[in-house]
Amino acid sequence: MANTSYPKGMEKLLSGSINIPTDTIKAALLPDAYTYSAAHEFLSQLGTRVGSDQTLANKVITGGVFDADDLDFGALAPGNNLKAIAVYKDTGNSSTSPVLLYIDTATGLPMATNGGSITIPWDAGVKKIARLNLPFFPKGAEKVWSGAVNFMGDTLKVVLLPSTYVYDAAHEFLADVGATIGTAQTLAGKTVTGGVFDADDANFGALASGSTIGSAAIYKDTGSPATSPLLLHITDVVGLPLSTNGSGVMLGWSNGAAKIFNLVPA
Repeated sequence: MANTSYPKGMEKLLSGSINIPTDTIKAALLPDAYTYSAAHEFLSQLGTRVGSDQTLANKVITGGVFDADDLDFGALAPGNNLKAIAVYKDTGNSSTSPVLLYIDTATGLPMATNGGSITIPWDAGVKKIARLNLPFFPKGAEKVWSGAVNFMGDTLKVVLLPSTYVYDAAHEFLADVGATIGTAQTLAGKTVTGGVFDADDANFGALASGSTIGSAAIYKDTGSPATSPLLLHITDVVGLPLSTNGSGVMLGWSNGAAKIFNLVPA
């Protein structure tokens, strides 16, 4: 299978309980006897691992991209077939250490150990170890990786953006987007199930005619546009662009599996 994430780990990421830069993040080698399961939550559920798990060194978060030094597992005794890598947060107890990422597409995998040293480089392309891509704003994705956003506990709002808004990866706070349409609405009925985030559709009420809605942005509300971090730029909405005419406007989220967004690749 392709590289993916563990849904329960993504729940923890979205709850703000994972801080990639400051937490101890480790990588474990998994043998070919292991079978990925979306139900696996903790390291203890992965079964036997090969060699000694390695702590990720020199972790960096740049925009939505997570990277670290390549892995060096040292010499491993012959007789094992390496299938994949699991990335997890180490709590000191395998029964409480949440698994985050499953990587079986990396240089050298799969491989058979033969007594020699095992080094595994991370992807040298744009994805590195993992990436929170669009619809996340890169600066918002940085805050998610660092545990600064709790999608369930924080006040999240959605605001309508005019068709004249031009997406900029450097935009970090609500004040950066300029003019908005109508009054921002607090997301109600939020749910995080696995890596899937959803909420009730947003009712903006009647909006005066003369504007064209081009997209929407979701942000964490701090009470000030200058410090309220932008999280998501939503463009894939049925009915947009929409010219306001004095009637009510309801922003409906996808009814598909991804909902507002999904951190577990299909």
